[in-house]
Amino acid sequence: MERRMKMDDRPWWVRVKGFKAPNPGEHPRLLFRRSDLAALRKKAGTPQGKAILKRLRFLLDGKDGRTMTTAFRSASHASMDGGSGADAPGIYTIGHAAGYGLLYQLTGDRKYAEFGRQCFDKALEGVPDRDVRYSFRKPGGPLRAGPSVGWYAVGYDLCYDGWDEAAREKYGRAIAEYGKENASAVKEPLIPHHRMTRSDLEALARGTMPPFSNHFGMQVGGASLALLAVTGEKWVDQERVDSLLAVAEQSMIANVTLGFGDGGFFAEGDGTGSMSSQIAFLSGLQAWKTAAGKDFMGSSRPNARMTVLKWIYQTIVRGGKPDFWPVRGAYAGNVWAREGSVSGAGYFAIGMGPMGDADRSAMKWYYGRFLREADARLGPCDTVSPYPHVAVCAFVNWPADLEARNPAEVLPHCYRDSSVHFYLWRNRWQDNNDTVISALLTRTRGYVKSMDATPDGALQLNTMGEHVSWGTVKEGAPRHWSCSPRGTTSSLTLSDGTCIAVDFSGASGADVMLVTTGKADGQTVNVDGKPLTFYFPTTEQPPAVKVEGNAVVVGKQRLTIEDGNLVPAVTGRQV
Repeated sequence: MERRMKMDDRPWWVRVKGFKAPNPGEHPRLLFRRSDLAALRKKAGTPQGKAILKRLRFLLDGKDGRTMTTAFRSASHASMDGGSGADAPGIYTIGHAAGYGLLYQLTGDRKYAEFGRQCFDKALEGVPDRDVRYSFRKPGGPLRAGPSVGWYAVGYDLCYDGWDEAAREKYGRAIAEYGKENASAVKEPLIPHHRMTRSDLEALARGTMPPFSNHFGMQVGGASLALLAVTGEKWVDQERVDSLLAVAEQSMIANVTLGFGDGGFFAEGDGTGSMSSQIAFLSGLQAWKTAAGKDFMGSSRPNARMTVLKWIYQTIVRGGKPDFWPVRGAYAGNVWAREGSVSGAGYFAIGMGPMGDADRSAMKWYYGRFLREADARLGPCDTVSPYPHVAVCAFVNWPADLEARNPAEVLPHCYRDSSVHFYLWRNRWQDNNDTVISALLTRTRGYVKSMDATPDGALQLNTMGEHVSWGTVKEGAPRHWSCSPRGTTSSLTLSDGTCIAVDFSGASGADVMLVTTGKADGQTVNVDGKPLTFYFPTTEQPPAVKVEGNAVVVGKQRLTIEDGNLVPAVTGRQV
């Protein structure tokens, strides 16, 4: 189904309250401002801050981060091997300059800025990332170029004050004029029609692929970081930069309208969506907020927020291992690939950056409840990734002084993505027996048909440690959808008239109650000649289901069929 921007006058971003634009030459500005530095230095002295920085230092040189790393991969041009075998501690990455730059900001020791300068020299020499597809010179296509230039731009931003004027201009020009030497050297073998194309900032800001390709978010996010890093410098062509920033802003909006929908579902599915959000796009949104005062997450539109929140909705953690099921669409291996790939890292460390406090409090609670203990042995605060820039984001973004709040206090228990007719319900955020229910009703349309996500055909339940398909779900746009304000009760009528209700209110006597007029396993009763089947997946002793006139009563929950839709009500009042 092709995504289209709907006629809607709501803004895509709101102005940050009290925002003051950076002065020319003022750095840092992308992830935080100078005014934030005192609080960050204070954070560095806390147990949590020390733990994150210890991890960052280890990732930089395999020891204590006090030296320039000596572990490099070599490649005459970009490769598609994904960096297999590049597991040495401290191996050089596109995030090293940012890592050393943060240490410079926190300590004031210019040796770290000098290490950042050495990182840039390596970049200009063509030394690639641990995953050699990513490189400042000759990356593996524009999709790898975007994150590469973007994260070097963060390094530039953080090291800037520690360099002399000549270094600032040399490396800043390399960013601003990115792509002159960068005719892409590699064709993606998994995308037969993908053309080798240029990877300069003009191309990246516009995107060389459409928004419903995973390439797009990586390109436009990286371009935004680069342009926001160099804007205002005395040696840039400011008219060109301003023009490209305007293009990049529209591209950021396109990514969350034509790529992602209003429920965060990506056109090519979950694994590709992780690429199009985590690797550069979300940090690009953070830079738009910090450097330009444009807060995309503060808008009343949920699109951008849901690219982050989907992970704490859809994932149940068991024994420290995230279980996101089912994974729809292409590149399933990217989902929660936190310990190796750049694609599935930083769902909290990176994702918290552009979010508002209420959402961050829910994310902090989720992480503390489900992942903190398992991660502590390797990477505290979501730093299990081998990439230093993830640790940089964790240190900057982790809301140390913000009270953690159960997501149930902050978020509704269900949501939908109206672009692709995806529906999701979660009964609670408590333990490994939580229940997540989802259904994709229409086929998505990615750039490549083989990467589309296909309709489910049934409700998909991740419940009580099991994966269950229940009932039948007809493909097509639904006729009806309604839910209570907190999402504890909801009603969905499918394209063929099949009615479904989901009840988390507890009024039935069960934590979870599913009802359908279609074929399904469970207790079936007849109302006005129509069968209603009830399923209680979390309850060993299901409550009694009784017919009273034209209604079905289960405990204090009462259901009727009105105008062809199931209507749940508690003690006679619709909820």
